[in-house]
Amino acid sequence: MSQISKLGYVDSKLGAPSSGQQTTRILFNTIEAPGTTSSLTFFKTFQGLTQGQTNLTQNKLDSMESMVIKTIWLAQFTTAGLLNDSVGGFVQQTISIIVGNQTVVKNLPIQFNQGVTGQAFDRLHENGGAVNQRINSTALVQNSQPCEIRLLTDVVIPPQVAFEVRLDSNSGVYGTGAVVCALSGYGKIFSAGSSF
Repeated sequence: MSQISKLGYVDSKLGAPSSGQQTTRILFNTIEAPGTTSSLTFFKTFQGLTQGQTNLTQNKLDSMESMVIKTIWLAQFTTAGLLNDSVGGFVQQTISIIVGNQTVVKNLPIQFNQGVTGQAFDRLHENGGAVNQRINSTALVQNSQPCEIRLLTDVVIPPQVAFEVRLDSNSGVYGTGAVVCALSGYGKIFSAGSSF
């Protein structure tokens, strides 16, 4: 089943409007200076965040919006402003996605696809050991690849249903940098059409 047909199927089962503008969606949320903790929960707190730190004001999509998650992206910005793939080292960490009151992705290990030390989770990424480099304004930064996980199963966020992403860790050292989680995939947004 394609992303489009799965999203249409879920929307029709929930009685959500089927009209809307088809688009690609990216939802992102930032946790500033988490320090030492065993768990981070994204898309839960939005107060005090700027538009550059999140593109939502609540952990629900509007009544005319829905989305299929295809990719989960995690990165940590250090105090020096550099992208860092450490996010607590990605050591023995798992990610879970909760939609409504259901855990739709449970304890997915994320040591894959991380920087130079990770294992390839799919054919779109290199195995660890190759030096992933990004150009910074002042230097060539090594080991600065964020973690990206492409899901094989389409996870749907229906309209008006609360969702969150939970990152659990045994190490739990995140420091003073900002940790960012982004969800991307196919979606629908409100389209006024000819009604206005």
